[in-house]
Amino acid sequence: MRVSGAVRRVRASGPAGPPMLRAELGGGADRVTVIWLGRSRITGVEPGRVLAVEGTLSQQGGRRIMYNPRYDLGTDAAGGPVPGS
Repeated sequence: MRVSGAVRRVRASGPAGPPMLRAELGGGADRVTVIWLGRSRITGVEPGRVLAVEGTLSQQGGRRIMYNPRYDLGTDAAGGPVPGS
């Protein structure tokens, strides 16, 4: 499944745990939590940036989650390029 939206929040795991980067796309009922295991930072994945991700969408506790998706920076919600990116 392919999902795109603005990154609302990005969090990395602390130094005591294994590397993990978590980003929230969209808001409200359309919100998707994206988790990259083994990564503590991805250049360009930052709040306000439009991001498209592709992978398997799962549900955990009523939340939509995608683990280790492919990602594209600089695409809009329709999947087209964002001018200037």
